[in-house]
Amino acid sequence: MIYPFDYTMPNALQLTGVAGALSNILKTYLVTGAGAGTVSSLTVAGGIATATYASGHPFKATATAQFTGAVPAALNGLKTVISATANSITYAAPDVPDGAATGAITSKLASPGWAEMFSGTANLLALKPGVPEATGSVLRVDDTGTLNARVRAFESLADINNGTGPVPLDSQVSGGLWWPKSNTAGATIRPWWLVADERGFYLAVAPLAGDRLTLLYCGDLASEKSGDAWSFMLTGNQSDQTGVATVPEGCVGYSHRNARGGAYVMRAHTGLGGSLGVGRVGAGHNGLTSDVYSGSAGYSFAAYPNGPNNGLLVNNVEIWGLGLRGTLPGLYHIRNSIAAEFGAGVVIDGTDDLAGRKLLVLRVAPPAGSIASGVVALDITGPWVR
Repeated sequence: MIYPFDYTMPNALQLTGVAGALSNILKTYLVTGAGAGTVSSLTVAGGIATATYASGHPFKATATAQFTGAVPAALNGLKTVISATANSITYAAPDVPDGAATGAITSKLASPGWAEMFSGTANLLALKPGVPEATGSVLRVDDTGTLNARVRAFESLADINNGTGPVPLDSQVSGGLWWPKSNTAGATIRPWWLVADERGFYLAVAPLAGDRLTLLYCGDLASEKSGDAWSFMLTGNQSDQTGVATVPEGCVGYSHRNARGGAYVMRAHTGLGGSLGVGRVGAGHNGLTSDVYSGSAGYSFAAYPNGPNNGLLVNNVEIWGLGLRGTLPGLYHIRNSIAAEFGAGVVIDGTDDLAGRKLLVLRVAPPAGSIASGVVALDITGPWVR
């Protein structure tokens, strides 16, 4: 399953320039889930289940809901929300007979099951994927500041402050990478999106509001090496970039054929050494501009729509470090020049190889300035291939 969250969901946690705001979002949505409550009624008609609530719910269309306590049992488990009103939601219930469900039915906004380590440390958070097939690396988030959180991955943590195998090393970025929250300290709300599976997640933040997002990634790659135990990747800025007019270093919506910092994997594919800096290049980035946002002029030669199929062209994002290490799971750069066609947060239908999938469109750009936005698409249907 894929778990999409954002600041427009009913009763969503909000991102501000306050200590703990980002770590609270990450813990709530990646670990515990949110909005647990009682379902007033659950009925099925024509293969569609409708859940109603007495006092609202936390869901929007495309969200992943978790139901328990319903009879028939096929109505329980993880369900993708098809539609939502103020007091009801629908989801697919194939092969369930028409009629009303019974039982003490509850629901919540489901989480991808990441694990929190060392609870009780104010504004400090350590997160680890909860599935055994993950590489097992740990993300440490220091959210004691206001404008940014400082982040670093570790091969392992003994406690919240001490670990082995830091990514990045101090020699690469002293103190770890910077994840933006807001360019202003205080309670002003900033847009955010969080899209995750059990082994990785994307965080998009507009620290100056609007839809000029910095898109970051943390988690395992789709590695070219079978059984790659060191493919955990972390991206982030190398300084406070909450108000810059240049491209944030950690943004994975940007393709660069020239050298650029802000992205690191745990180790080389050989397993030797430590943190390794890597590049992010769109597989279809064949245009005239060496360093460019996805979906903008210069990324490739494709106009929108592409004439032969009247469609959108997408490609994977390749990670290069001592060779092609792999690709970013679930993220697609857009080869067409579509600077003005889609707004941030729009959900579109995939076509061709992505037929049957929903794609979340996000706009990526420097927080400030006049550089035109790019556009990326995130697969919110899944599963992400690794």
